[in-house]
Amino acid sequence: MKHVQFGTYGGPEVLDVVEGPIPEPGPGQICIRAEAIGVGIPDILMRTGNYAWIPPLPVVPGNELAGTVSAVGEGVTTLLVGQRVYVNARELSQRGGCYAEYMVVPAEAVFALPDSLKAEHAVALGNYQLAWLLLNIAATPKSGDDILVHAAAGGVGSALVQMACAKGLNVSGVAGSEEKAHYVAELGADTVIDRSRDSISERLMQRTDGTGANYIYDAVGGEDFAENFERLAPLGTLVMFGHIAGWPDPAILDPMRERFGASLGFRLFSIHVLDDMPDIRRHAMEEAIKVMASGAALPRIHTRMPLAKAADAHRLLESGDVIGKVVLTT
Repeated sequence: MKHVQFGTYGGPEVLDVVEGPIPEPGPGQICIRAEAIGVGIPDILMRTGNYAWIPPLPVVPGNELAGTVSAVGEGVTTLLVGQRVYVNARELSQRGGCYAEYMVVPAEAVFALPDSLKAEHAVALGNYQLAWLLLNIAATPKSGDDILVHAAAGGVGSALVQMACAKGLNVSGVAGSEEKAHYVAELGADTVIDRSRDSISERLMQRTDGTGANYIYDAVGGEDFAENFERLAPLGTLVMFGHIAGWPDPAILDPMRERFGASLGFRLFSIHVLDDMPDIRRHAMEEAIKVMASGAALPRIHTRMPLAKAADAHRLLESGDVIGKVVLTT
């Protein structure tokens, strides 16, 4: 079988295609024949050495894989050969391992896939799992609430827009270009804000009759982050779940103090808080599978590339021109 690995940190060129034997499952394990493999930002962070959960070198990157069970080990009774399954590295003892034609994992780590869910869609489930957590654990908006989603055309952002719409929320999505703004509109956002041309605050206040958003979700961070506090409605909550543009000014209490009477809330959220809470983590994934299988929220596939082109897939993702999911196929 083929798998992709890197033995040193660096650019996409460090990714090597390696031939090896098909692994055999041990007791309590299964072997999965991959159909689709997701390419994501954590894979790039691993490759560049900027990820806190990198396995020992050499590393096989990849955190999401969907396929069929090709073999079962001794003692496995819950899964059958030929059954469709999905594995997310959040359920494994270490991250990575999915850039491979075959993969051995503990049987208890996988999720069964319904026939209605395509493998190429399933490998975006990690984004929908996080979106579910953002809407049900990190914060709890209710039907009719106004929310603002930054980077709404991104992987998690687009999943968040779709799941928020399905929940009955009024969604304002922020995008960075006309093309991405059009995509956010296709996702179902009530209001789309192209930050390259529009004022986020002005458009949001127009949308909410001057009240502001009940919840704001921001994975961007950066020097403009504090402006979010001006956009919140009284009793509103700002959730930061990433810092693509860098950490904001640490004096975060200053803009909150300026609106002390509005009783604003601020939460930092990382899915890694659930690393030792498997019940919550797996429940969130099961909910994501239900939503995706129902057709209420499906990812857009930007492109499909063979596993051997993993380096090109990384170059494409790093270009910033991706709208949707990049999928490796076997």
